[in-house]
Amino acid sequence: MDLKKHLTRAEQALQRGQADFAIELCDQVMDFAPGDAGAAGLLARALLEEGAKPTLLGKLSAGSSGLAARFSRATKNPDAEARKMRSAFINNSRKLELGYQWADALERAGYAGAALEAFGALAAQDGESAKRASALAAAQGEIDRALVYLQEALDRNPRDTEAIRARKNLAAEQALQTKRYDQAGSAQDIAYDPEAFLRAARGEEKPESE
Repeated sequence: MDLKKHLTRAEQALQRGQADFAIELCDQVMDFAPGDAGAAGLLARALLEEGAKPTLLGKLSAGSSGLAARFSRATKNPDAEARKMRSAFINNSRKLELGYQWADALERAGYAGAALEAFGALAAQDGESAKRASALAAAQGEIDRALVYLQEALDRNPRDTEAIRARKNLAAEQALQTKRYDQAGSAQDIAYDPEAFLRAARGEEKPESE
């Protein structure tokens, strides 16, 4: 199977409004390459775009796949769990919790890139997925992207203290990386003290001397 060609066809199908065909192609790719980041992101996007009301058979299939996934988790087999959760989400794409659980299983299986793309696709509709996508992006050094996901989480819940705190910390790290010291509102010696700079950028006070 030419995985790249399959993904190109899937992308084209999604652009034409053929989400069901894109889903089928991405599912085939992930059977061969369960950690393919491009396939994971495209599959999640297609499922969200399809948004079809699940049939009774689909709900039953999703339920059985979910049970199988929980068994795989209990036996510490995240690869099998991710495969089963992917099937469950395909059968009931309106249930975002299934997508979250699939992306979570991908991360625990060691497919951080695929998990990031899956969480990232879910981010616009699910605040918890947005925060997970942000954490994964930050861990991979993509600070700008991580901040975008945090903003999506805050768009859904402006009072999310976890997202607010994470955004403040990431903004401070971003400013430090780009040497934009003016963002910290700090004293003259902050440029020589990265820790002091980060505290100032986060709005934290300097620890009292012992």
